Amino acid sequence: MSTRPTYVGYIAMSLDGFIADTSGSIDWLDPFNAALGDDGDYGTFISDIDALIMGRPTYQQVMGWGWPYENRAGYVLTHRTDFTGDHIAAAGSIETLRTAIEAKEHRHIWIMGGGETQRAALDANMFDTLSVFIMPTLLGRGLPCFGAGLQHNLTLTASTQKPGGILKLDYAIKD
Repeated sequence: MSTRPTYVGYIAMSLDGFIADTSGSIDWLDPFNAALGDDGDYGTFISDIDALIMGRPTYQQVMGWGWPYENRAGYVLTHRTDFTGDHIAAAGSIETLRTAIEAKEHRHIWIMGGGETQRAALDANMFDTLSVFIMPTLLGRGLPCFGAGLQHNLTLTASTQKPGGILKLDYAIKD
């Protein structure tokens, strides 16, 4: 029998907890990404990833840029049972995605983008680790990093100050 996949989070948010502005744009991150440069450790992080889970809005936004994840499989969280597209290995509920990921024997899955996707994965107890980059800005309003849901307790495993006043917090999920 195969080993359970590892599910990881790696996400940036404003100090007041938003991942996108009210229109869904993440352009506000551009100056922070420039400040991070290679110090964000993204290259190291993505090298271990073999599949991604994202919500439908994130998938559509990413496809507008062109799929930057090479041959990595995409799994799209959506209520639409007929949703298909390029780079999609499966689409549906969080449990549908988990089953499809395990059937394909993916080992390291990035749960990315979208507060509802983050929440669905949290509430399904999928996360093993979570890295949050806190950007030193207050957006005031926008799309939250995590949608409403159950309480989950975390254990801080590391905190790292990055260029540009960015703080990276690494957590293990307690429950």
